[in-house]
Amino acid sequence: MCELMGMSFAKPVAANVSIQAFGTRSENNADGWGLAWYPDRSLALVKQPVRWAAKTTQFLEDYPGLLSSIYVAHVRQKTVGKAPTHADTHPFARELKGREYCFAHNGTLGGDFWKKPLGRNRPLGTTDSEFLFCLLLAEIERADIQLDTEHDWHWLHLLLDRFNDYGKLNCILTDGERLWVYHDKKGWKGLAYRNTLLHSDAPQHFGDETVAVQLHAEPVNHGYVIATNPLSVDDWDRFLPGELKVFEAGRIAASIRPPLGAEISNGKPGPSGALGSVEKQSGTAVRRKAEVLR
Repeated sequence: MCELMGMSFAKPVAANVSIQAFGTRSENNADGWGLAWYPDRSLALVKQPVRWAAKTTQFLEDYPGLLSSIYVAHVRQKTVGKAPTHADTHPFARELKGREYCFAHNGTLGGDFWKKPLGRNRPLGTTDSEFLFCLLLAEIERADIQLDTEHDWHWLHLLLDRFNDYGKLNCILTDGERLWVYHDKKGWKGLAYRNTLLHSDAPQHFGDETVAVQLHAEPVNHGYVIATNPLSVDDWDRFLPGELKVFEAGRIAASIRPPLGAEISNGKPGPSGALGSVEKQSGTAVRRKAEVLR
């Protein structure tokens, strides 16, 4: 059973307990794990096509550079008979327009999805997840956007909604400033999130059941932890099916949902490209399609 985790905080935090709890929660996830974070604008990534091991957890605890306001983690179970490879292990990373994007996916996509045209980013492995990541970057480049605005987020929501028609899709995308987290529109497997408020009068280690952090001369920090399933027993909320949440600097910048009364699936994406009719919609049409909650 694949699992996702992401974190967005207002200020950099040193995370270990949350990573440990996530990595050890499923004994069946034997095929690989990965952790990505942003020490600055560049991405740091550690991943292995093997079961999460205690010695690796210790390495992450002791590593002084594990300090970031954004984290993405993934634990993977293979779905076919091939041996796991590093190339097929999440998260995946690519550069586009001077930004390092990171992506992790939970689910399976098939059918004509594989026929979609890619751009300059090509998969190194064989997974539908990496193909989806490359396809998303190709569409971002074709649309000439940076995912900086509310209108761009509506565009991304519609794109993910269309791709979701090809199968099961929970995913986390980040550029080091924001986390875009999408939940499968049929509610497959689930996604949960928790608001975490941290207090400190001096630099120290502390935490709760969800996340352990280290603050350097910062009196207050706050943010969100996102996971396939809650990592502690209380104070978690659930994503709605088909919802895209945008996390930025430890807050929810937007929650984009399918319109009330919308059908779960309204057909396959347009045959002329990944977006089909979506890329022809105006901003007004986009706003009718989804609702933003502040």
